[in-house]
Amino acid sequence: MHDDLDPGLAPGVCRPIAPGVSVERRSFLGLAAAALLLARRTGAGTHGATLPDDLELDYEAFLALAVPVARELVADTSRLGEDRYLHTLAALAVRLVDVPIPELRKKGEGYDGPHTWIGANDGGDDDPFVVLHWKMEPGSEIGLHAHTFGNVVTLGLEGVARIRNFEMVGERDFETKSAFRVRRSAEQLLTPGTINLVPLSHGYCHGFVAGREGARGLDITTRIRPKRTAPLLDVADEPADEQGWEYEARWRFE
Repeated sequence: MHDDLDPGLAPGVCRPIAPGVSVERRSFLGLAAAALLLARRTGAGTHGATLPDDLELDYEAFLALAVPVARELVADTSRLGEDRYLHTLAALAVRLVDVPIPELRKKGEGYDGPHTWIGANDGGDDDPFVVLHWKMEPGSEIGLHAHTFGNVVTLGLEGVARIRNFEMVGERDFETKSAFRVRRSAEQLLTPGTINLVPLSHGYCHGFVAGREGARGLDITTRIRPKRTAPLLDVADEPADEQGWEYEARWRFE
């Protein structure tokens, strides 16, 4: 996390970060306090109101607002607390504009099909979350996979991707070699400014398929549990119930 919103901002000079709200260059603690106060005034914190419709944030302003609020809410790891954390973070993420593109590395070397790239936007070593930046070629896929230790706010920045979320029916078991049923909890198109949430308590498996224009976006990931290998998920093409909500599935270990 940077000490201020703009490293080039001279001491004592104010910069607006939202309509009617400005900050001076100051220590991290002072900025964090101001950001948390703004978040509470606009409803991103604990008061439950809505943010103003015209609030736009560049990446530095997003960090200034999101980090102190995330630190306040991340301690509640109950299902309700986790959902509250993700929705609060998402309410700020959807106002991001002009997100810088970091250096991206190609995934799947040796693969002949369309590729994906992954990188990370700098947020500092002590932030509660990591901001992964991904890009997908037209028709490329990020396979269905389980999130076992970190929850995610996925934000679309460019193009279109189809996202599906699944969760196991009954007790979760990320090590079973047997077949089991999963429930499709969400299916949506991720377009610029839209979000997909991946809590650890429900809808914790997701995967992407890029559209004809490809896609680019962010995964804002927060580690909640000890890190472990996340298995891939193979899901049958046809549903296993009359409603079309449940599918036969297996974990694929690599």
